[in-house]
Amino acid sequence: MGVMICGNVRIPYPFGIGADCYVNRWYIVDCNSSTPYLPALNQLEILSVNTENQTVTVNTPKISDCQNQVLNSNQTISTDLGRSPFLFSKAHNKFVFEGCGNAVLMDNRSQLLSGCSTNCHIDSRSERNNCFGTSCCQNTIPHYLKSYTINITRQDGDEGACGSAFLADESSYVLEDNSSFIPISLLWTLSKNDTNQARCSIPLIVEVDLGNGNTMTSWKCPSLRIYPISYREAGNPYVYDGLDGMQFYG
Repeated sequence: MGVMICGNVRIPYPFGIGADCYVNRWYIVDCNSSTPYLPALNQLEILSVNTENQTVTVNTPKISDCQNQVLNSNQTISTDLGRSPFLFSKAHNKFVFEGCGNAVLMDNRSQLLSGCSTNCHIDSRSERNNCFGTSCCQNTIPHYLKSYTINITRQDGDEGACGSAFLADESSYVLEDNSSFIPISLLWTLSKNDTNQARCSIPLIVEVDLGNGNTMTSWKCPSLRIYPISYREAGNPYVYDGLDGMQFYG
């Protein structure tokens, strides 16, 4: 139960493949054709799971270039993680707009969280991984998010706006014209009810910043750095003894 392998992706507990190998139904993983998916989140593909950062990085679809066209009205894109224990990670994601116009990130109360604008009047193209204002811009997000709305508008003097705006994992995102998926990191949280399933020697209480002075309480197990090297290589802090073997799935 400690660590499972699907293709080339490690699936550590509290995530799991198969009956009774996960902390709750949100952490069920399907391994199909050596690719792991989260069925509770519309079969999002899992790229990696990090027990130390308490994040799962998933692939999310990206609307192709210029399918979001805005003339005299706004283009609104909404995303909501609902009742799941996942949050869009403040620490690992950035807000990105690829295209021409203005893009803003708002919460479910239409409060502005982040935004940026691009300049498409310069006769040049952004180089790979260069997202600093020419046809691509980026910004930070202020806190962890359960849901968000993106608004794309045209700049003054332009006939319209065109592009894609999204949250993206800061360490994985690459500016590419032909990319159809975007990596995004989700913070996974655990409730008191989960302590009966996931166990560690010293659980740490975590207060997650939700903005406007609001927080939610979660908990995590400490890093395996406190254990011997052999435990760090094959272990899992969410299994009580740190070691519980590996299982491989195709």
